[in-house]
Parts: sequence; C-alpha cells; structure tokens
Amino acid sequence: MPESTWIIDTEASPRLPVYTRMNANDVLSDPISPLGASMCWIPHIFRGWCTGYSQTGAFGNDDFVHPNGSGGFFYGHLYVNLSATRLFGLRSGVGVETVDSIWFGGHPDLPPYIPQPGDDDPSFGPKVAEFAAWAMSSPDYPDIEEDRRIAAELRAQRPDLTTLSAAALVARARAVLAYERLVWRGETVGGVGGSIGPGALGQLLAGADPTLVIRLSSNAGDVDSAAPAFAMWELSRLVRNDASLGAEFDKGVAGLRDRVRTSHADFSAAFEQFLYDFGYRGPNEWDMGSDVWETRPELPLGMIERMRLLDEDQSPRSRAAEQQKLADAAMAEARAHVGDNAEALATLDAAVRSTHRFAGYRERGKANCVRVLHEARMAMVELGRRLAASGDLAKPADIFLALDDELDALVLDPGYLRDRLAAREAEWKQLFGLDLPMFIDTTQPIPPASSLGYVTSKEVEGVKVGDVLTGGASSAGTIQGRACVVLTPDAAGDLEPGDILVAPQTDPSWTPLFVVSGAVVVDVGAPNSHAMIVSRELGIPCVAGVYDATRRIPNGALIEVDGAAGTVTILEV
Repeated sequence: MPESTWIIDTEASPRLPVYTRMNANDVLSDPISPLGASMCWIPHIFRGWCTGYSQTGAFGNDDFVHPNGSGGFFYGHLYVNLSATRLFGLRSGVGVETVDSIWFGGHPDLPPYIPQPGDDDPSFGPKVAEFAAWAMSSPDYPDIEEDRRIAAELRAQRPDLTTLSAAALVARARAVLAYERLVWRGETVGGVGGSIGPGALGQLLAGADPTLVIRLSSNAGDVDSAAPAFAMWELSRLVRNDASLGAEFDKGVAGLRDRVRTSHADFSAAFEQFLYDFGYRGPNEWDMGSDVWETRPELPLGMIERMRLLDEDQSPRSRAAEQQKLADAAMAEARAHVGDNAEALATLDAAVRSTHRFAGYRERGKANCVRVLHEARMAMVELGRRLAASGDLAKPADIFLALDDELDALVLDPGYLRDRLAAREAEWKQLFGLDLPMFIDTTQPIPPASSLGYVTSKEVEGVKVGDVLTGGASSAGTIQGRACVVLTPDAAGDLEPGDILVAPQTDPSWTPLFVVSGAVVVDVGAPNSHAMIVSRELGIPCVAGVYDATRRIPNGALIEVDGAAGTVTILEV
C-alpha cells in the first residue's frame, strides 16, 4: 500500500481546497488506471471541466489558476471539488447552506464552509442570472450538438488500427484526447444547468407534496444513456422470436458472437451495428483502462440474454408510457397548487421543460465525452495486444498501467517497462475497495492510504423487518419485490425479471439491467445522478443514496421501494 500518495494523485487547489467523493463514485467507481489519469483526465478533463464551470458565469479565471479546481485524484480515486460547488451556490444567490442541504443532506462528515478571499463577489450575480435565464428558456444547446457531431466523426474516421505503427497508435490516442477538453464543456454546463429547473420548481411548489418535484421530472425523453437499453430490447426480441437463435444463447455467451455470424446473419449484423453505436459504453467507462462493450462483447450479450426472458409488456417504452401518465398527473397537481397566477404557471411550464432538457443534455454530454475517450482506448488496446503478443508485456491490459510520459520510451524499447508495470499493478490493486473518506479538506493533513481500512471489513448494522432505510427521492413509483444485490453489471446472473436491483452505484453500462428490474436502489447517488435520470426515463422507481444498502439489505429479502418518498422498507428477511 502506498504510504502517502499514489503515482497519479494530484495536488489540491489552494483556492478551492475541499473535495468530495460524492457523485464521483458515479463517474469512476474504482481507482483509475495510471494511463487513464495521466493521458486523459489530468491534462484534458480537469481543464475542460474548469472551462465548463466558467461558462456558468459563476467563476472567473482567477478561480481556476490551478487546474484541479474542478476535481482531483486522491488514493487513486476521483474526487469532485466541493469548494467549487459551494462557490456556485454562493455567487448564484442560492447560498452555501442550501447547496450543502441539497447535495450532501447534512452528512456528518461534511467540512464547514470557510470563506476565501474573493468568494462573495457581487459582480458574478448578473452573469449567473443570465446563465439561469438561458437554462430556463433556451430551446436548444448548439455546443452539445457540435460535441456530439465531433465524437461521431472521430468514430467514423477511426483507421484500421492494426495497420498503424506503435508510435502512430500513441499519436492517435493523444490526438483524439485533445477534443476531450472541448467536449467537457457540454458535460459540465449540462450538469450545472440541470439544477436550475428543479431549483425553480422547489421554490414554486413550496408547501406542496414533497414528492411532486420528482414526479414532474419523469420522462425527459431523448436521454442518451437510456438509448442502449432500447436498442438491446430490440435485439432481445430477435432472440425471443427465433427458437434457433435462442438455442445459441442457451449454450452461453462465450463464443456466441462468432457462432452467429453465419448462422444468424440478421442478428449478427444488428449486433455489430449496436457495438458500433454503443461499444464505448461499459463498466467504469470513464477510465481508458476499463473493458467496455466493444472490447468485451460478452457483456452486452449477457444483458440481452437476461432481457429476452421479458414479456412484451415489460418493454421500456411501455414502462415509459406509464411513467408519462404519472408525470401528467403530477403536472395537473402542480397547476392546481399554483392556481390562476399566470406568471407562476408560465414559470412552472418553463421549469419543467428546463428540467427535462437538461436531463438529456447532461447524459448527452457524458456520452460525448466517453465516446471521445473510447477512441483513445481502442488505440491503446491495440498497442497492448501487440506488445503482449511479442512478450514485451505480461498481458495486454498492462499498457494501461503505464504513464503517458513513459509511452515514447516504450515505443523505442518495448520491453523496458515489463517488470516495472508488474510491481505497479500490485500497488494499484491495493487501492481497490478502500473505505475512502467522503470529504477531504486539503487545508488539513490528508490521512495516508496506509491508514485506511477496506469497505468489506467495515461493520454495518443489519436490517430487520419493519426497518425503513432512507435515501434521495429519485424516480416516482412504489413496488414490492425481491432484493437482488449486484456489485458489478457483469455479475447479474441471479437478477430475475421484476427483482429490485440493489447496486453500489450505476453508470450507463448498468442501464439494461434497469429494464429487467422492478426498481433500483443504490448506495451512492447525489441529485441528478445517472440512476435517477435513467430510472425516470425507463419508468421504474428508484431510491439513490441509501448508504451501505448493498451490505445491509440481504440478497433475496422482500422489500418495498417508494421512489418518490425516497424510502426502502424491509418486509421480509
């Protein structure tokens, strides 16, 4: 275990010194690979993130003199800059206390806010107001569509990587990642803008049913992270309606892609198109070093295998239609609460439209960023494959244990890192499963990694019948079902249709499992996290931020999920 810092850990911003793991778990649940950090995140993503923040009008250049004012790495894990979030709340007029309440819910470890020189600068107020007015009224966001087009073009222009030299593969990865700094503007603006509509609804509907804002947020439409689930559903129908194709799935997904190329050409062509369109998605997809659907096609094939068991009435589009009925009823309830005040009714309509638009923008921004990152990943996958085949690496994935600065020397002397990377991997693996501090105040000494325990060794209180666990109200609806605890999306073999998925956190690679599930409960999830947005889009109840749910709720327990109230009730254990 590294005594103090891991090789990719970053310096903290003196200007914005407090960081949090909350919401970062949605992005990078595991410690990042050294290459993913040094080639992509540190030189490009953190800087693009700062630029995106600046576009909200709440920040000036002086706030981001240090590039880690947006986020940083501690113990090899991603942390989001909490000070920046608070600064936006202060300069937008919402207030630090409100931001802390919304995002962190009175977490006992939350560091106190200590004002910094320049925090309370009234000159930012009009700029933030202009951004908020745009977020409430603008019908489109051209920048994010430009980012989408760029990401699609990078994929379309991918050369035959097997024909490139090692030096050219490195150059290809570095070249495409230059766009990562650009496309992060959409991800950041989409995330920050996504708080404007719900904030306006919260003020407008004060005193109404507290679940009303969540119910109004349902069915945003055109959410990119839900698109793979709809595409998988169509593939699962091909399997369900073809007995011979179903028989191939019965043999298992290992080797299935090759088996169906000639025997079931229509399905094979549709699946290859699916990989082209969505192959960049997968577990921990924000890390270049992670296997995703294109590099490991057995992952989506396994999800299609589970999805083929569902009847037609379990279609995600059918569920979304039911969710729309709830949203329509919520809108009628909101209008009744507002009354005949024309201005308030107009604000209600604008806030709901903004909430829906920005749910889509945020997920589209994420998709754009991950798709760009994936093009660099594929170049490095080819380099790792080649070096492992020649014996210069122990295995292909070891390429992601290198640092960007080491790649040029690796091209000249392919074997020189082999032993070093083996030792590095041993240290890296010790960072997995650490019981990380939720907040880090870098004005205080940071506990060394060697002082941290592991999550699996932490004692948690079990549950008993009648217990009610609380989290964040995320997606409306109430359902009872069997809890199925799933720790990674590729280990969902016990998940049956209608089960309640209990997960540590989710990213878009989990989305197809939502289709199979009756509801979703996650350990970690701040406002507008992936689990919340996609559950609303697919029409299933969700409660996020139920701390240690995967360890407290026994697999197979009968539970009731109320997604609008944010509660999980234990019925049988």
